[in-house]
Amino acid sequence: MINERNIVFHELIGLKVRILKSKVKGYKNIKGKIIDETKNTFLIEKENGKRVRIIKNVCTFVFYLNGKKVKVDGRLLVGNPEDRIKKRIPNWKMSEIC
Repeated sequence: MINERNIVFHELIGLKVRILKSKVKGYKNIKGKIIDETKNTFLIEKENGKRVRIIKNVCTFVFYLNGKKVKVDGRLLVGNPEDRIKKRIPNWKMSEIC
């Protein structure tokens, strides 16, 4: 079951997300639902129905999960979704709950 401790290892398609910080000015505060994922990007459907492709490693994301907001550095999410499940992250600390 997906929770704040294991979110970086799970399937993220279908989760609601907001971009908290980004090195790309236009990405900040984009909100929506993840509808597709590649090794380096998320495809997010915004609340107005428009879709935008976001580069993972330049953002800090807030995922809405089980009534909690979980902050995750996008660099931890880089990788094919099927490979991320098996990924080992050295010095992994639980994602921060906002």
